[in-house]
Amino acid sequence: MSSASKGFAVAISIFLFFCLMSRIDFIVHGILYRYGLQFSYEWANEYWAVYAFSFTFFSVVMGLMYWLGSNKTLTDTKISLGLFATINILMIGGLQDLMFYTLWGKGLPPDNVTWWWSPLSHFFGTWNSSMQITLTVLACSITVPLWTYILRKPDLSKSKDRAAIEGHWRRRVAREGVPRGGSRQSQHQP
Repeated sequence: MSSASKGFAVAISIFLFFCLMSRIDFIVHGILYRYGLQFSYEWANEYWAVYAFSFTFFSVVMGLMYWLGSNKTLTDTKISLGLFATINILMIGGLQDLMFYTLWGKGLPPDNVTWWWSPLSHFFGTWNSSMQITLTVLACSITVPLWTYILRKPDLSKSKDRAAIEGHWRRRVAREGVPRGGSRQSQHQP
């Protein structure tokens, strides 16, 4: 599988996870109220904690699975950490909240409706759809330079990049006995 195909599969997996989580949230905070669910902070706080933890757990699994399936190069490590960071940045930015309303609800609440359930409404004294859109766009825009940095090719004329690559190779040789530019198999061939 090519790197582009892997990247596309990972992006689709993340998107589908956010869709699934926003749907679960819609079932709890939309559909179940029609069947008599009564809101209470007693159950809502636990639900919100588990909901947020699910994103963190997913980010760890995605980063770890990518890393375990990789060649474990410096770039692979950066990609794994980038996956972890991206999922958490998008969750903190509230992408799933916008998906809740745009995919499953009937659109975002008007700006005169305060999102009282958002922790940010307690911090800022108010929170509405425009503020949430701004936060989500900011979170998405943070991921662009993050991935630009992660996927950039190292510039070997810069001593920092050269030192990082040489350090990676020294650790790999020490750990696996693999010489630079070679593999274990090439060592044993006459």
